[in-house]
Amino acid sequence: MTKDGLRNPMCCVHCGTTVNEVYVQYSPGNIRLTKCVECKCVADEYVECEMMIILIDLILHKPEAYRHLFFNYPNLNKLNMKVLIWKTCLLFLLLDSCRQSFMSAGKKVDTIKWDSLTAFVSTAGKLFGQVLLQNVIYLITIMMASYITLQRYSHSTFRWGDLLLALLFSSYFKLFTFAMMVWDFSPFMVQIVEMFVLSSNTIAVKVITSHSTLISAIVVALGALARLSMVAFSW
Repeated sequence: MTKDGLRNPMCCVHCGTTVNEVYVQYSPGNIRLTKCVECKCVADEYVECEMMIILIDLILHKPEAYRHLFFNYPNLNKLNMKVLIWKTCLLFLLLDSCRQSFMSAGKKVDTIKWDSLTAFVSTAGKLFGQVLLQNVIYLITIMMASYITLQRYSHSTFRWGDLLLALLFSSYFKLFTFAMMVWDFSPFMVQIVEMFVLSSNTIAVKVITSHSTLISAIVVALGALARLSMVAFSW
């Protein structure tokens, strides 16, 4: 991240080289996309794409779309990153709480009780705390594993803040939990969404650390195993 802790410098979506700008504007509606001095490709062709195209490429796990989302999109749209981060964290924690409550419905574990305000606050607070702890364990495990592998294989600078933001924003598949709250889905669909979140996190680790896909997948798998261990312990 930048020194103010808000935004990263923009980069080429193809090779990750830092660039000062991704386009030059001559007049309103008249722009020219700049080229990367390193790979000679257009630095960011997503500037001219609709958001739906970017979303499709994110679902297809294209690293170029992830670089655009992590580095260029916040700068181009002047986003308030601190507010966005807090809102995203709270939203994802609430969605995880709903997902875990849905998965726990058929098991002998605590689920959210609605019969009284006291019972609701108690069970909902306990569930939210468990989800928070599980996510913290997941993130810490991934970040530590990424740091160890990065120091072992490349000895390059590890960007803690960048990886944390990337893991957060690459978990956008959790938004599909909204659909499960409206329509009746089987628990199997919850697992499918979780697999998409893990695969998206793998691309995020790959983009930020420049690890291979295999190493990035192993790192994310370690985080998932640590979280599963925490879930088993809480049950």
